[in-house]
Amino acid sequence: MNLAQKLADRWRSENLRIRPPATRQAIELFEQTNNVILSSDLRTYFLTVDGMDDELDSGMNRFWPLTHLKLVENELTDIHGDRWSYPGCFVFVDHCIWCLAWAVRLNAEPSEVSGPVFQVTGSDKPGREVAPSFSRFLEMYLQDCYCVL
Repeated sequence: MNLAQKLADRWRSENLRIRPPATRQAIELFEQTNNVILSSDLRTYFLTVDGMDDELDSGMNRFWPLTHLKLVENELTDIHGDRWSYPGCFVFVDHCIWCLAWAVRLNAEPSEVSGPVFQVTGSDKPGREVAPSFSRFLEMYLQDCYCVL
């Protein structure tokens, strides 16, 4: 069982309404629109489960559907001091209705694993790197959803 399947099983055990997988066409559209290529780990995730509906997991996190992913600089505004601190990073999950979020760096080149995942705080000081890849972020989250805070 891959990480995305384990994640979906965990959410089901919490009785969360999870979204059906994204289509290959939706992934291609996202890639073309944003001039990126999803890494294999992210592609597998979105082809397994397309985030959550408007619910929070037991750790107060909400994983976004593919169509909601945004570059950090497009999600934040000028009042956020760290708006420009995460080049090429897309917000994919928020915590406690956007008290903070996580963003993953995507590239225009194919790869097995994504770039690093950063905690986005929306404050003057940029957030820390939480994991070296989306896969590692999921592993950490599955072990303890609070350890990524």
